Amino acid sequence: MTDSAKEILLIARADDAGSARAADRAILEAVDRGIVRNVSLMAVGPSIEHAAELLAGRQDVCFGLHATLNAEWSEVRWGPVTDPARVPSLVEQGSGFFSRSPHVFLDRPPKLEQIMTELQAQLDRLRKLGFDVRYADSHMAFEWAVPEIAEPFEQWCEREGIRHYRRYSRSLPKETASDIGEGADAAARGLITRLKEAPAGQYLVVGHPGYDEIELRRFGSPDYPSEQVVADRVRERLLFTHPEVLACCKRLGVQLIRYDEAKPLP
Repeated sequence: MTDSAKEILLIARADDAGSARAADRAILEAVDRGIVRNVSLMAVGPSIEHAAELLAGRQDVCFGLHATLNAEWSEVRWGPVTDPARVPSLVEQGSGFFSRSPHVFLDRPPKLEQIMTELQAQLDRLRKLGFDVRYADSHMAFEWAVPEIAEPFEQWCEREGIRHYRRYSRSLPKETASDIGEGADAAARGLITRLKEAPAGQYLVVGHPGYDEIELRRFGSPDYPSEQVVADRVRERLLFTHPEVLACCKRLGVQLIRYDEAKPLP
């Protein structure tokens, strides 16, 4: 018996599968022991084959393309699936890696046809690895810096039979003070408060689960130090598997849904 009559549908999504083995295993834990039902895959990531070994073929997970056009870390870099010579507007000159931030696109706009060529290559790689891709979202939300890509991206999703994430995404109520506190317990209290305060509806919560391991400690940049990256990703793994969050979802009757079960938002 639940203590709430309102219907809350929650799309719990874990991003960056394929970015590191420490992330892949943490995401698997968040699926098996937590609330995650949607996993976004980085086809360009160094551990994407490892992610496929752990996750591909799962029928209880909705997989998505985490469309990637940027590589934000100082030490760990990635580039396109496509030969960089075919998509020169997407990579740094000389390195062949993606630029660090979508801000670069404001001064050096990428070619739309090259973006679509790369997105197709990323989707094709995931499918070849055995993933049944049902939706697409974007790493670092690059669309804000390339607004003209919005319509081609959505049309491409429709042609490929996958869902564009923006049509199904609504954030929970604004973060509370407890949400911003340190540690998984504070994050759990914040999420529980937001679930309690949310009107009936369909919502999205996103995290980047990880473990505190050498591999993940290589993630970092001048404006986002490695120590904070690791702390955030460990906290998000613990949040997604937190006993109080699981109990709250059961008590409130929160339905944990997949993108392919979600309804388009008005």
